[in-house]
Amino acid sequence: MLAQAEDAAAGTRVSLTANAEAVLANDEVVITFRVEKQGQDAEVVRQYVNRVSSAIAQRLKQEKDVRLSTISRSMQPVWQYPKNSPRIRTGWQMIQSGQVVSMRLDAVPHWLDAIESAGANLSGLSFRVSAAVLEQAMVSLRQQAVRNFRSSAASMAKGLDAASFRIVHLNTGSRQPQPRVFGSEMAMMARSADAAPPALSAGENRISVTVSGDIELPFTDFPAQ
Repeated sequence: MLAQAEDAAAGTRVSLTANAEAVLANDEVVITFRVEKQGQDAEVVRQYVNRVSSAIAQRLKQEKDVRLSTISRSMQPVWQYPKNSPRIRTGWQMIQSGQVVSMRLDAVPHWLDAIESAGANLSGLSFRVSAAVLEQAMVSLRQQAVRNFRSSAASMAKGLDAASFRIVHLNTGSRQPQPRVFGSEMAMMARSADAAPPALSAGENRISVTVSGDIELPFTDFPAQ
């Protein structure tokens, strides 16, 4: 708690800060992957990427509570740069990136295998707190932080022999949870048919809300001794 007093027209102003925090279990998984192909024939490259992407989409449609979205798609020429000669286009490269989001954490190894078996490359895997759970927790933490602020203000008022206090203004801030990210090399353990499924733990995240502001206390004359 930070306290700073200064004279004001109506009374003594004091700056206070209060916090509230909670630990939440990560309940949502995010898997990112990419389908890429390079070749001389642009149409062959395009058809390959379309075929693999479609196979993944059809496979995941069979699953419940899974959200699949396309992040990006690009087709770029592949150039060769001979010495002392103009550049030469030698082919095309297409990359399409996708994302799978779900709260069915127990099915993660199964989805990794399905995505890679279709011909895609895993880009990343992370666990996070879902938006609904986070929003509900933040509402509760804001209320708790305000109560803690009022408690600190009341304690300060009692310490200065003030019968009451007035809140001049409030500021709120929060520390959002960071996704727990696994390297692609760990998640790709699922692609080997004779390997055991990767042991992945969703983990937890700590979130906090801070309330800071100024209160105003009636002037009090204190004895010098």
